[in-house]
Amino acid sequence: MSSNIIMLVLVVSMIFAGCSSKEKNEYTITERVVASDFVLEVTTPTVLGTGEALKVKGTLKYTGIKPVEVFHGKPIIRFSFSGSNEERSYMDIGYFTEFKSGQVVEVEDEFMVTKRGKQNLFVDMTGDILLTMNPIEIRVN
Repeated sequence: MSSNIIMLVLVVSMIFAGCSSKEKNEYTITERVVASDFVLEVTTPTVLGTGEALKVKGTLKYTGIKPVEVFHGKPIIRFSFSGSNEERSYMDIGYFTEFKSGQVVEVEDEFMVTKRGKQNLFVDMTGDILLTMNPIEIRVN
């Protein structure tokens, strides 16, 4: 009898865990842009509520064979979000990074969501790397 109750509790908790993680992933997307020997991926939620934090992650990967030196600002991937009153003051001082084959740079940022409706997440690259990503639409309830 007690093993049946334990089994029932385990099954019910697994069902709830499966539903909640699936629902969360349903509104998360990854956009990708490829140019020359670089791949930029941005992962972000697309549906949020006001007062929540928009957490975004950008990944830049070098796919070339020979090492290449890149001049850039810091951070190399920059985000701005129309649904927030927050402004970023990025450092535009020059940095050089030598990218080797397979090297990955990750940049994460977070914005407090303050505006409702359709908003846009903008992604910008600095320096020698020219990657253009269309704005990512985010719905704020």
